[in-house]
Amino acid sequence: MKMAPSLIAIAMATMGATAAHAADDFYFGAGVGATHFNGLNKIEGVTNGEEDATAVNVFTGYNFNEYFGSELGYQYTGRGNTDGNRYESQGATLSGIARLPLGNDFSLFGEAGAYWGHTDGMGTSDTKVSPLAGAGVTYKVNDALDLQARYRYMWDVADLHADNVRYKSNQSIATLEAVYHPFRTSYVAPAPAPVVEEAPAPAPQVVEKNFALNSDVLFAFGKDSLKAEGVEALNGLYQQIVEFQPKDGSAVVVGYTDRIGSDAYNQKLSEARARTVANFLVSKGMAASKVAIEGRGEANPVTGTQCNGVKAKAQLISCLAPDRRVEVRISGVQEVQQ
Repeated sequence: MKMAPSLIAIAMATMGATAAHAADDFYFGAGVGATHFNGLNKIEGVTNGEEDATAVNVFTGYNFNEYFGSELGYQYTGRGNTDGNRYESQGATLSGIARLPLGNDFSLFGEAGAYWGHTDGMGTSDTKVSPLAGAGVTYKVNDALDLQARYRYMWDVADLHADNVRYKSNQSIATLEAVYHPFRTSYVAPAPAPVVEEAPAPAPQVVEKNFALNSDVLFAFGKDSLKAEGVEALNGLYQQIVEFQPKDGSAVVVGYTDRIGSDAYNQKLSEARARTVANFLVSKGMAASKVAIEGRGEANPVTGTQCNGVKAKAQLISCLAPDRRVEVRISGVQEVQQ
């Protein structure tokens, strides 16, 4: 049989070029079935013609995607006879494949293309290109193997002239085929990443811190103006407040005295000393609207009754020193670190 080398070369070049891009879409197959040579036993002068024959095909193909592909193959359409004389056809096929998936395992396909066939019969022969159309169904056994049934119809496969008789053969072919996919792997969707819910940010916490200073360090006895060492002590206190200072912080400065003197005097002195400390903090940068003062006079003595037996004034002043104090209470909110 003579083939058209240019047709085969073009087809193989086309398939070879696509192979470099997606080798996992190539497949190979073979099938066996039956051919019907339409009208072979109705040729004028033929008294006994055999229109049915065994068909065999082999092919290779490439799927561009799950819907479209191309296929090149060899088709032996079989051997019939006219009054005992053989009638035989075989050739190359080149077709495009359109596929419709039906679920995960089945698909329907249709094809259209050409059959370059050589036919011997009626004592003569002919080689020509004929149109080809087909349809079929494919079942995917696994990634490597498909089973499929195909029906093809080819028009004017040969134009034979013998003894003033002319016969143009139309051929019907049905085959069962096995298709091998050496590189195909099923796509498995990755499992969705687990959703990790972020823990809500901890609510801000209300915080409070107390600082206490001995009034004898800040003030001379009975006075409300700062001593030099008092300024130094308040500078240290302010630095601690800055390191601690929470958001929207506020301060309450509370002054206390000892029990020496009248209640009114002690109340006034405690307020004055609290105001002096508050003014110092404001001068360092604290907002005046965030600083409040309180005078508690001789209330809440730290010494309790331990100085009750002391009569000498100098000794009593020394004993009651812990009662003379200024407390600074800082409060606000702080973000909780995760």
